[in-house]
Amino acid sequence: MNVMRSLIFAVDIGGSKMVCGVLNRKGEILRQWRTEYSPGYSAEDLFQYVREGFRVLNAGEDCSVCGATVPGLCDVHTGRWLYAPFSGLSDIPITDILTEITGFPAYADNDVNLCALAERYFGACRNIRDFLWITVSNGIGGGLFLNGELYRGSRLTAGEMGHLTVEENGRLCGCGKRGCLEAMASGAYLSAIYEERNGIRLPTKKLAELAREGDEEALALFRTAGTYIGKGISHAVNLLGLDTVVLGGGVAESFSLLEPGISDALAHCVFDQGNPEVHVIHSPLGQYAALKGCAALVLDEEMRRQSI
Repeated sequence: MNVMRSLIFAVDIGGSKMVCGVLNRKGEILRQWRTEYSPGYSAEDLFQYVREGFRVLNAGEDCSVCGATVPGLCDVHTGRWLYAPFSGLSDIPITDILTEITGFPAYADNDVNLCALAERYFGACRNIRDFLWITVSNGIGGGLFLNGELYRGSRLTAGEMGHLTVEENGRLCGCGKRGCLEAMASGAYLSAIYEERNGIRLPTKKLAELAREGDEEALALFRTAGTYIGKGISHAVNLLGLDTVVLGGGVAESFSLLEPGISDALAHCVFDQGNPEVHVIHSPLGQYAALKGCAALVLDEEMRRQSI
């Protein structure tokens, strides 16, 4: 490979923002560009943002491959973005379009899967073969590493932690079911509950500030959310025998506020005899886990293709 063109152009597509970056193969972010957008965007809008990020970062000069995250279901084998619950976008040949934009080979996968992959390549799980990665943000998702490999399942949908039922007849989830973890513990849930009780809608970052200042209602919201997250973790631990769980995402930045509820739920719900130690940790990758996951996907796909 040409050393001068060995970098990776990364595209992290979120529900309300996009971050593009140029990364090296150690997962280090050399340059980045970010934009935010409102609901109602089209696929054409998103790819126009990709073009802008590619241009601003001058990625055509030193990159040779593209990796991308999508917020929803993605077929990593065909490069198709299958469905995005937040926007309703579906059946988009994302890797073909990214190759058209960049002139590079392109790979894409679900954003939370790639957060897990980044943790395995660059984060706290480099020496751990089995773990669960959970994003707690506006929604909740999960990525599974089993036997040293990212596990996607037969329909490429494994790890959908957000749609485990943690409260019978609980709040209505966007998926149409009630009591899903996403409906009971996501950032959107915390803000909605606070608004219902106080008549004002605050972002979770502000709610976390109130909780740290001792606001009892905000503290209770995070503790309850932690309890539901702990219930979800317990189901996964009991089913898969995991001893490591990593939390990331915007709401998980307030890990210390969630941890008491998580610990209580684990104590009540985990099968102790089969799982004597369960470590729940906050990801060291911070807000750039998904962007680093784009680089990890490229490395993983190149390694897989070399082994064929």
